[in-house]
Amino acid sequence: MTLSLKQYIHDLMHDRTNGLLSQVVKPCLLILSYAYGFLVKAHYFFYKVNLLKSYKSQIAVISIGNITLGGTGKTPFTIMLAERLTQKNKKKTAVLIRGYGEDEWRMLEDKLGKHGIKVFVGRDRVKYAKQALQYGACSLILDDGFQHRRLRRDLDIVLLDSTNPFGNRRLFPRGILREPLDSLRRADIIVLTKVDKPSPCAQGLGKAKENIPAIADEIKKIAPGKTIVFAIHKPKDLFDIRTGGEKELAFISGKKVCILSAICDASYFKHTVEMSRIRIGLEFVFPDHYPYRMCDLDHIFKKCKRENIDTIITTEKDAVKLKNLFPTPGVGNFPPRGWETGQILALRIELEIIQGEEKLDDNLHRLHMRYSR
Repeated sequence: MTLSLKQYIHDLMHDRTNGLLSQVVKPCLLILSYAYGFLVKAHYFFYKVNLLKSYKSQIAVISIGNITLGGTGKTPFTIMLAERLTQKNKKKTAVLIRGYGEDEWRMLEDKLGKHGIKVFVGRDRVKYAKQALQYGACSLILDDGFQHRRLRRDLDIVLLDSTNPFGNRRLFPRGILREPLDSLRRADIIVLTKVDKPSPCAQGLGKAKENIPAIADEIKKIAPGKTIVFAIHKPKDLFDIRTGGEKELAFISGKKVCILSAICDASYFKHTVEMSRIRIGLEFVFPDHYPYRMCDLDHIFKKCKRENIDTIITTEKDAVKLKNLFPTPGVGNFPPRGWETGQILALRIELEIIQGEEKLDDNLHRLHMRYSR
């Protein structure tokens, strides 16, 4: 599927496009969403009646997942939780990611490896749960595991993007829901992320940041009694993607920069940069997991040169791909003359819980005590 077709389908799923063609395609997608919903329910039913068997690990299994397509912040939350478990329990923690995009699992390895946290990459969750046990891990975190049934979980944490928690409330491919809303009842903890960002009106849920209480109230109606946690992405510092050199945020405070990203929610990245008191002169947004090419950088560098911009700010996920592509200064005619001293900096962010932290810790403590007996 070409990028333009993917973008068109993506816009249809978010009801961002109209016209005659859209009116023809949307009913077709709706029919497909009914078929998809049937398969989802059948899959769940087969495990419920034991037609399909699930495996119980000897170590604690925690799932970080969502019920929508798109960026809810699973990777930053996984990093925060893995570090939290390691520091509090003083025991080994492992993380398992399916590895859809190299940028995500490389980022996890880079950030968690220095803490001695093992990152496994693969589709077979049961296989890697056994390897995590052999590694000596006390707990295993599944990145994007809510829809997985074969490996039983001890704690299910579901993330919702507070700026667009349910999309148009339709199942994929007519909407962005991976499961019906009532699947939230399976969760133990529901985390509302990005609660600091002013956002457009979520469907049927009031205005901008006033949405947050309304979203929480609806969650309580859908899944009564569930723990609800609120979180934001907080900028920490920067690092040069070529040299690895670290810089404080004050280094570019007030500086005119170009921002570059290929992630699900580029608007929240822009918001985070702006909150760091950085002036945005140019912005380049590519599709999620976009495979950057040299010609892309060439175009970006030339545009920066014309705007007298010598600094590009990107995400940690994008840095994984860009650092291998970014050329050595002085090689051939690249980068273009006048931008030889330019720099690409990656903005490090950390997920910060601003409400419900004690409830999360209580759940983690009870789980730790259960497996420490």
